[in-house]
Amino acid sequence: MHTDDKALIEAFQAGDDFAFVSLYNRYKGPIFTYCLKMLLDRDLAQDVMQETFLRIYENRDRLLNTHSFRAWTFTIARNQCLNQFRMANKQVHLDEDYAATLPQTAALSQEATLEKSEQVEFVNHFLGQLKPEYREVLILREYQNLTYDEIAAVTRSTLSAVKSRLFKARRKLAAFMEPVLRRERQRLVSARPS
Repeated sequence: MHTDDKALIEAFQAGDDFAFVSLYNRYKGPIFTYCLKMLLDRDLAQDVMQETFLRIYENRDRLLNTHSFRAWTFTIARNQCLNQFRMANKQVHLDEDYAATLPQTAALSQEATLEKSEQVEFVNHFLGQLKPEYREVLILREYQNLTYDEIAAVTRSTLSAVKSRLFKARRKLAAFMEPVLRRERQRLVSARPS
């Protein structure tokens, strides 16, 4: 939490709309990123982010502790994402051969198998294959830097459940990625000049 968040949150609770705008500007990026990685749809993520802040604005009297604002905000975003999953019964299916979509240039450097943007796309593809409960703990921990305690508060879980889910999520993500990475390494080795 930023040092002046407490003052902004207190002003917002007291009815100061400018404080809300400041909080919105400060938290909209992380909330949008979370929604995008959960929902895998930019327009839907934008809508859910807006709905999240609308609910925050309408329910400011329910925030009891200013120190929990970040967790409270992510909890509302999480609930909105879960509502979208329920409404759309969203299922993302694993692409059978994702390796076919990777760049096929033989000129890739030996040190790096994928460019930065391709790495992000690659990880996001497989992140989307995880169950939502695994995906959310990875996003909250690795992308939003929430503490284990904050993640437990957001997901309404125990600390041990969060740690267990995070361990399983990392292991599952590695299992998804490993065959593609192995094929890419083999391709690079075979492309090396003799």
